[in-house]
Amino acid sequence: MLKKANRTVMNMGLAALLVPAALTFSTTSASANDGGAAPAPVQEKVTPSVPQQQATTTNTNQKVIVNVSALNIRQGASFSSPVVGTATQGQEFAILKEANGLVEIAPNKWISKSSSYVTIASGKPSASQVKGVSTSTPSTASASTSAAKETSTPAPAPTTSTASGSTVNVARSLVGSPYQWAGNTPSGFDCSGFIAYVFNHSGHSISRTSVANYWNMATKISSPQPGDLVFFQNTYTSGPSHMGIYIGNGQMIHAGSHGVAVADLDVSYYQDHFLGYGRF
Repeated sequence: MLKKANRTVMNMGLAALLVPAALTFSTTSASANDGGAAPAPVQEKVTPSVPQQQATTTNTNQKVIVNVSALNIRQGASFSSPVVGTATQGQEFAILKEANGLVEIAPNKWISKSSSYVTIASGKPSASQVKGVSTSTPSTASASTSAAKETSTPAPAPTTSTASGSTVNVARSLVGSPYQWAGNTPSGFDCSGFIAYVFNHSGHSISRTSVANYWNMATKISSPQPGDLVFFQNTYTSGPSHMGIYIGNGQMIHAGSHGVAVADLDVSYYQDHFLGYGRF
């Protein structure tokens, strides 16, 4: 009887010890902060990715009107695309698409949409014609002998100017002047004489000197602006030996062996002899 009573007391003590523990675990929630299990993550709503739209947009009732004497027409929607023609002042074209600062005026024919060179208006064009590629009726506007223009943003205004105009304008006015060794007037220029004349007639004051000396005088730059200088080396002699005036869009005006002309800097000859850009 005594043994049975002792077993009963022991069982009651054990039960008393177990009950608080069971109650403790059943009433306390676990958290990541107290060492328990972390709560299940919330199921987030994932939105499917949407493919990026093409840069071009169709414009069915807009036209572009050319406001400059000559404007480059490019094969694609990029200022690095090949030039395939020229639009002239007064021409109007229906806008087919827009992209990267250009508008498409015919299949694979793009021009700058900069307000410095064109006007965008509502309605249909009254006449349009691309040199070598007619898109509707011919325009009565005549082409200019000056080089075609284009840019995604207007060129900055010159810091100094005179009645003769900016550096680029003076340079453009001399296109067609003949080449003459040591010449420094519109009746004939060599490359350094051309530089001296242009800068002295556009608000600067520089002395006539050699290309090598101009290279030493100039502040070297990596991102040229219209009116800056572009230098070449090892052409007819070793070292800095030829130069021109950068006019934007990868082009320069220089006095070469065939006279003052616009030249593309991506021509292999200029790439092979390129020295650098400078600024007075």
